[in-house]
Amino acid sequence: MYTLQALLASIADQSFQAIQKLRGSYHFPRFELSFIKMQGSAGANPASIAAVKIPLQDSKIPENFLHTAERKLAVADFLIRRFRDGIARFAQQNRGKDGSGSFNTIALSQTMLIRDSVLFDDDAVYLRFMISLPAKGQGGGIFDAEQAWIMLSRELVAIVDDCFFYQHYDEQTRALFQQFVDVQKTRAEIIRFMQRHDLLAFIANDAKLPRQSGVDDRPAMDEPVKAFQSPSSLQITIPLPGGCSITGMGIRQGITCITGGGYHGKSTLMQAILAGVYAHIPGDGREYVVTREDAVFIRAEEGRSIRHVDISPFISNLPNGLKTDCFSSDNASGSTSQAANIVEAIESGSRLLLFDEDTCATNFLVRDELIKKIVDAAQEPIKPLYSTVRSLRKKQQVSMIFVVGGLGYFLQKADTCLLMDNYRCADITAKVRDRLGAIAEEDTPIADFSVSRCLDADNFDPAYTNQRLNKTLAKRIKDLRSALRQLEYGMDLINLDAVVQIAEAPQMLTIGYCLLALRTQLKQSSKPEAIRFWIDWLEGEISKHGLAVLAPDYPGTLSMPRKYELAAAINRIRSLRVFQQ
Repeated sequence: MYTLQALLASIADQSFQAIQKLRGSYHFPRFELSFIKMQGSAGANPASIAAVKIPLQDSKIPENFLHTAERKLAVADFLIRRFRDGIARFAQQNRGKDGSGSFNTIALSQTMLIRDSVLFDDDAVYLRFMISLPAKGQGGGIFDAEQAWIMLSRELVAIVDDCFFYQHYDEQTRALFQQFVDVQKTRAEIIRFMQRHDLLAFIANDAKLPRQSGVDDRPAMDEPVKAFQSPSSLQITIPLPGGCSITGMGIRQGITCITGGGYHGKSTLMQAILAGVYAHIPGDGREYVVTREDAVFIRAEEGRSIRHVDISPFISNLPNGLKTDCFSSDNASGSTSQAANIVEAIESGSRLLLFDEDTCATNFLVRDELIKKIVDAAQEPIKPLYSTVRSLRKKQQVSMIFVVGGLGYFLQKADTCLLMDNYRCADITAKVRDRLGAIAEEDTPIADFSVSRCLDADNFDPAYTNQRLNKTLAKRIKDLRSALRQLEYGMDLINLDAVVQIAEAPQMLTIGYCLLALRTQLKQSSKPEAIRFWIDWLEGEISKHGLAVLAPDYPGTLSMPRKYELAAAINRIRSLRVFQQ
């Protein structure tokens, strides 16, 4: 600690660049501070990266909290959030020029994700954070060592003491910490039960599903929220350790339709289901909404890029002889983009597809009787999803969940039909079968589309050339602060705005480093492999070795995406080079 104080004094009032001398580790009474990456200028984004190391023996975190990967994830998530809260309580932010002189963490969503911001070894816990060291003087060119010492010796010490030492927690904090661990323990039991009983999703009774808005994923607070209750016919009880249990609605494999009037909760239920691939923090309301991990939300996405995708099971005989068994487009239509999204999701390994009528291309879903009378079938290249949904289920073992408010056709194809009425869920399957007859099977089976696309070796070039400045960077991987689901990678802008299962911006940055890791392997590979091979390989490497295998420029800034979002990013790169196997 005093070594750091002396070093700060030695570079006081020097050029801000002198902070590079701080790189290294320093011992404080109860922790070790390390500077890993130093910022280039005052108020720079990204800022410097630092880490604190606390011996587990001193932290007194209960040993049973660290026994499984799920529990460690809960502990890591709790600690980074508590550290962030500590910043708000103890730190004076933006104390220097140009917004310098601040602590920060990565952006955090309502989900518990694997991140590289909190790590464990046998003896210690490490937490990485951002620190913008303070500057003063005209233009912020002078390092303010006095304020830096206040930040580190007072504020950081207070944050660390408050965050990491279980013996300092009050009863309320200990109870909240236990809730984080309990969410992960219970969720793990629910997942095991779902796997044994072939369930697609589970929504616990008393879950609170509504959100504050379409751009704010926090729980709705403005008015009383009706808690979810399962229809009795679909209600299941899952046994938990210690003689406890949890009860809620289980959605079985097959085709499920969720219907009801406008503003009655159909899309709210769907939003909870698609978010259920992730664990949620205590108080979110969706802690025990659990969805099979391979669920992918499918929507129309006009304007996206498509490269050599076989969409012929859904679209064929396009005008001008354009082939659809190896379809490419720089500006896809609603129907071709939705067809490609289905094929790409299945290609990446998903066998659970989610649809909301409001975000789909209507002409891709159905052709009604009036259109059939006016437009001859030979003139229509689109084979609507309605006519293939049962065949897709049988041939590809794909389950689907649909939200439908104005398209009753899909009720004819559903194994399970749910009605949302004023946020109350009812099982109307028997009523639908009584009024619409038996499930309508299809006469014509869906064409096979098992062809896999291989990646060319020369993909994912990270180099960026600024034509105006005639300047080339060897690598550009940059998430956009103004856009949660966009990433600048090399010369490409990867737009995943339609990929709604991206939960937080650091996942986008991780996708960028995944692409860089894949490029290295593609260059070394002796033979071409399919996209599915590469995303599975990388998922396995990260599972074994952690996010450190991606070697990010700024450690501590990554959150783990699913392989399905990585595949979605790959498929939307406009410079993508693929060929069919």
